Amino acid sequence: MVVAAALVRHGRLLAARRSGPADLVGGWELPGGKVEPEENEPQALLREIREELGCDVRAVRRLDVEVPLGRWVLRCWQAELVAGEPVPHEHTALRWVAPEELGEVAWLPADVPFVDRLRESLLDGAPMPGNVGGAVRIGATVRRPTGPWTPAVHVLLDYLAEAGLEHVPRALGTDERGREVLTYLPGRSVDVDGEVVGDDLLAQAARWLRRMHDAVAGYRPRGARWRNLDRQLRPGEIVCHHDPGAYNWVVQGDRFAGLVDWDMAGPGRPLDDLAFMAWSSVPLYREVPVTDVVRRLHLMARSYGEVDPVDLLVAVEGRMRSAGDRITAGQRAGDPGMLNLLRAGEPARMLARLDRLRERLPAIRAALAR
Repeated sequence: MVVAAALVRHGRLLAARRSGPADLVGGWELPGGKVEPEENEPQALLREIREELGCDVRAVRRLDVEVPLGRWVLRCWQAELVAGEPVPHEHTALRWVAPEELGEVAWLPADVPFVDRLRESLLDGAPMPGNVGGAVRIGATVRRPTGPWTPAVHVLLDYLAEAGLEHVPRALGTDERGREVLTYLPGRSVDVDGEVVGDDLLAQAARWLRRMHDAVAGYRPRGARWRNLDRQLRPGEIVCHHDPGAYNWVVQGDRFAGLVDWDMAGPGRPLDDLAFMAWSSVPLYREVPVTDVVRRLHLMARSYGEVDPVDLLVAVEGRMRSAGDRITAGQRAGDPGMLNLLRAGEPARMLARLDRLRERLPAIRAALAR
């Protein structure tokens, strides 16, 4: 028995280029080797990958096909990386291959049946942590379900890219499953249930939001269909992100490195975007000490510029009530993303938190006045 490893990471398959024998040099394969008498297949896979690539893997499942190799039989196990980074000790090169690139690789004939079997599972990608909208990562891209609003969002992202705004994903079109394809912004997401972002990161995000609002100040799309507001911009409105909560931030170390999930974009007031950010990142949905709330509202207002912290606080209730209405309307219309929020307890959970904030508003406003 010979075992091969279909090592998959973020929706891409690891290919290894053979260094020998002469009739196989330059061909690409799934790494692996022979099973020793005292081993089972997953044990042999772990040993072979340690020897060939210097990393540890875990066998996940065996593919339902096997290939005869003379008196040997070749089987393939899909595997995941658990420690280390693959290094070609016995091959001349390694390559992570996206599902759309599988046909570009000169696979050895014995591996072709396995590669063909893997294509659909590679297109499934790796689910993005914390995302309820069905987004998955495939290599340096993110794939997301589309809707009637997607063309308007892609035009917006193109506009922001041309305006030179950093930390925004680029729209790359759609894939064969009809999902939108966006560039992946490297970094980590913020777990708003277990993390309160620091003052410096909060200030960076508020400054970036102001730059984004300034970039779209003169943007007046015509005929755009948005997800929640199917109308033109009104006086005093811009195209807002509408969901700039900390859970949609991309963070690298202590640096703000991006804002994702632009599918909710549409007409709105700049202050409402800032208010939404304050809800999840001050955070106003938690019972944070009043002194901390006041300090961080002042910090956001000062970082964004030309905003009174009292006005920011007042805007929060209306903005979150509006968010609840939009979520409910989307759920009634059968919007899959909004139905995922229903399964997560929204908007009921958010509205309950908003009621608790209303009880605390007099104390917060009095402290702001002082």
